[in-house]
Amino acid sequence: MTSPSRPKPRYDVVVVGAGIIGLSTALFLRERGLSVAVLDKGVPAYEQSSRNWGWMRTVGQDMAELELALQSRPLWRRWAAEGDFGFRPCGLVSLAETEAEWSALQAWFAQARGRGLDTRELDSEAVARALPQLRRHQAGGLFAPGDAGIEPDQAMRFLERKVRDAGAALFAGTAVRHIDISGGRATGVETETGPVAADAVVIAAGAWSRWLSATAGIVIPQLKVVASVLRTTPVEDGPLPNVASTAFCLRRRRDGGYTVARRNSSLTYVTPDALRFLRLYLPNYLKQKQLLRVRAGASFFRELWLERRFGPGRPNPFEEFRACDPAADSDTLKATFARLQQDMPVFRAARIAAAWAGTIDVLPDALPILSSVARHPGLFLATGFSAHGFGIGPAAGKLMAEIVTGEAGASSRAPFRLERFHLNGD
Repeated sequence: MTSPSRPKPRYDVVVVGAGIIGLSTALFLRERGLSVAVLDKGVPAYEQSSRNWGWMRTVGQDMAELELALQSRPLWRRWAAEGDFGFRPCGLVSLAETEAEWSALQAWFAQARGRGLDTRELDSEAVARALPQLRRHQAGGLFAPGDAGIEPDQAMRFLERKVRDAGAALFAGTAVRHIDISGGRATGVETETGPVAADAVVIAAGAWSRWLSATAGIVIPQLKVVASVLRTTPVEDGPLPNVASTAFCLRRRRDGGYTVARRNSSLTYVTPDALRFLRLYLPNYLKQKQLLRVRAGASFFRELWLERRFGPGRPNPFEEFRACDPAADSDTLKATFARLQQDMPVFRAARIAAAWAGTIDVLPDALPILSSVARHPGLFLATGFSAHGFGIGPAAGKLMAEIVTGEAGASSRAPFRLERFHLNGD
């Protein structure tokens, strides 16, 4: 199905953002018979949804997200039966090089037991059997055979087609200037091409959700983090499962190369929002500061200038910045690849074929917001997935659709409510 060139005057639901969360939400809303328009300022899924590692994982998920991860497994498998996007049920091995890391993995596993996991513990000898390419001794590991690898760019093209075929209207290059509020209720959006009315508006705009929500007077304590990734040339006899460790993380690609990254290499900048929300972020940062690097610079003044440009009836940065293309951190990627070649000599003949970076939307507790907005009935938020959104995207979109239609139970909604931050008079 081909979408019209411009949105109709009214839909049941307008979804802002055509990434994994926005498209999944639209799909499950269409399954409920609602008319849906998905609006994106640029190319659908051009930003983080197609730049991630391509993991569908359960190991290491926060307990509040673990159910979404488990529910996403059959959805990804069902979609893989409908189209080819490189879905590979290869499993995931999470490594623990030191005894401290091994204790942390075991503590997570003890907490996660009884939730329907297929995960099992590996001692050092079992790790060596699972990853014969690995030369560095490991204290232990966890293996989840039901976890999988996916080609994210191909998966997003599949999902885009699936959403269109389901009857949702998808509009690329259509920036939303602000959320329309009338009588305290969200009644639609103002786009660069004109107004679009709706009974419900879902903001699923990733790293841009913070500013868009602010046009309705809603505060989200969301910051942006930049993470870098590389892909290698083909590697013969490389590891088959996805591998997670503090030194490197990798996924075998369908072209025979590997997607490689390091989970403790994310970069964030001191911005006005970083200072505003410092109190909320500081406790988690102090516990996990080895996972994030903070830099000061001109970005503070650039963001201050940009945020002042939002407002009804005015063009805003969404119309000027159609795509977010941060530069990759080449030094970190080279160091990560060198460590991979040291630990797995099978990679020594490989080369770095490409590198890229993505901008990730994060929240203080690293859990997303999947929530209605109490102050403005009809307004809903699906954002802040903190680098976990791709793998759990299908189930998160399903839950978001249930929240919009009032089907979601209180227990499934509770961990993800906006009100947990107490920033909007709630």
